Amino acid sequence: MAENEKTTMEDDYEDEDEVVDEQDKILEGGDEGDLNTSSPSTVSLEKADRSLSEFKRWFDESDLVLNPEWQRNYVWSRRQASKLIESFLLNIPVPVVYLSRTEDKKYEVIDGLQRLKTVFDFFNDEFSLTGLDIRKDLNGKKFKALDSTTQRELRNSTLRSFELSSDTDPNIHFIVFERLNTGGTKLNEMEIRNCIFRGNVNSLIKELASNADFVKCLNQPALQKRMNDRALVLRFLAFYERTYHKCQQQLKQFLNEFLETYRNPTEQKIREYRRAFEHCTRSSLTVFGEYGFRLRNEPRNISKSGGEWSTRINAAVFQCIFTSFANHDLGQITRSADRIYEDYLDLIATDNYWVDCVRRATAERTRLAHVFNTWQERLRRVLEDVPSNDSQRIFSKQLKKQMFDQSKTCSICENEIKLLDDAVLDHEKHYWRGGTTVPENARLAHRFCNLSRGSTD
Repeated sequence: MAENEKTTMEDDYEDEDEVVDEQDKILEGGDEGDLNTSSPSTVSLEKADRSLSEFKRWFDESDLVLNPEWQRNYVWSRRQASKLIESFLLNIPVPVVYLSRTEDKKYEVIDGLQRLKTVFDFFNDEFSLTGLDIRKDLNGKKFKALDSTTQRELRNSTLRSFELSSDTDPNIHFIVFERLNTGGTKLNEMEIRNCIFRGNVNSLIKELASNADFVKCLNQPALQKRMNDRALVLRFLAFYERTYHKCQQQLKQFLNEFLETYRNPTEQKIREYRRAFEHCTRSSLTVFGEYGFRLRNEPRNISKSGGEWSTRINAAVFQCIFTSFANHDLGQITRSADRIYEDYLDLIATDNYWVDCVRRATAERTRLAHVFNTWQERLRRVLEDVPSNDSQRIFSKQLKKQMFDQSKTCSICENEIKLLDDAVLDHEKHYWRGGTTVPENARLAHRFCNLSRGSTD
């Protein structure tokens, strides 16, 4: 097929309205740089002409993943879909589809979702043909209403595919996904990764991105639409696990290597990631509330309640500050929250180079190292004289029984506690405020009274 003919056909079938990528409007400092690879300069794609019935069989048997999470929704009109069916019946060339073979011998669609879904929907009798110019006799008919000859012709119609093997270098795999997708909305890096690097850690990223405290911490609902929230979680996990010292190439390769290496970690490692993430989320909320990881729009009149803060999350600021909390005790962070916040204000007001490093060329190795080093040193100085929380957090059952035997009065409602199992022993001074787990800091209360105590008590 001639190139100009292929382009014309794609213009007929693809969504007529080009969708503008809004990513840069909702996420700042997200530059990952280029992807360096030592793989061969050419990519091997196997060519095959397959019948529509074979594609349908693959789909019915779950061997063809037609609509993975990263793919844009089906957007064709019934008129566009009908013209595709007519083209098959008239032997008019149809643009090829691109597939990727997975390690479990399945196929995922890189490009061609609209065409394949149209065929399958029509075979399933989900729409009637409409707006046909040549086969007008078929207008208003569903697949099962076609005569047997026409049904057979359609089933035997072929669609050319180019298939990328599963043993392709992950970096090349990423580049192919990045360049071949021709949908109205170009896939961003995280949407591509969501397809290529399937596994337990990818599932964990999805889970963590929906954490209620994390959503509150980001305070930017638009991040969820194109997986930008998951991209932030990935950055945390990669820098938490490997540290910025391992980011010797561009950031894009660093993130891809993490997903490839830790695709299916042990359950113990999954639990570690989850605990670290929740710890950093609580720490971030404590220090920054719902306005963290942002830069100022103007040099003056910054207020914690919003004011001159940018409405966009800065990914470079996020990966540095959010990850830095993993190495410090939550009690220390809580008692030093105001100092940490003020130190961040001082940093962005006085260190122009640091601010420039999180705004431009954020994937460059030396600039990334400066961002991490500078902030981690500031945070260390703030917390160096602040004691950690008591390592023992829970009072013993023996102490609870001793205090119950001495007095059965609830320290909150001042009524009698009838049974030992109805009582709970808690810190008089909150643990997270530095209250130690010693008898002098223990108080006996009804279990339900204690639950209603609240974080400000």
